Amino acid sequence: MSALTLTNSTSYIAQYVIHRGGLALARLPGLAPGATLSVPEAETFEITASTILEGNTYTSAPIAVSGATRFLAQVKQQRAQQTYEFEVVTTPSSVANQMQFEKTSLGPVTFQITHQGVPVQDVVVPDSFVQVTVEISDVYSVYAVINGITTDSVTTSNPNATVTAVSEATDMEFGYFTLVIS
Repeated sequence: MSALTLTNSTSYIAQYVIHRGGLALARLPGLAPGATLSVPEAETFEITASTILEGNTYTSAPIAVSGATRFLAQVKQQRAQQTYEFEVVTTPSSVANQMQFEKTSLGPVTFQITHQGVPVQDVVVPDSFVQVTVEISDVYSVYAVINGITTDSVTTSNPNATVTAVSEATDMEFGYFTLVIS
């Protein structure tokens, strides 16, 4: 299994954020100075959708997915019970390396993407029959927040890369931080 390795060589706590294409893989709590953390590649995610209809919140059952998938959220009538049922139907994505989100209901639908029970990203679909897409390419993008400063993002296609936060010596008052890939 592939894993990105994160190292903090600064004197401050570093909070890393990792994306794979447009998909958020991890928003990690602070990594202590001098610490290293291995982040295995997420292979499966859970998708849950929610919407509001006539003042009531409807939430779908969680769906486990592991790649390019199309999600269609819809409200269906249940005449026998005189209620509505909110469901998400999945089909293969029409584009490789892409998650596609759609809805047919009146109100906006929020699709929550979780990994191992931890929310990593919300996708909001405001309009019916209009797709919102999230790319899941093999390019990883990483940035960190260190001492309140957000670093520039670095990218790599190596799923086993090491990303190290380092302090740069400059004339800036609070210092300058950068990420180095090896």
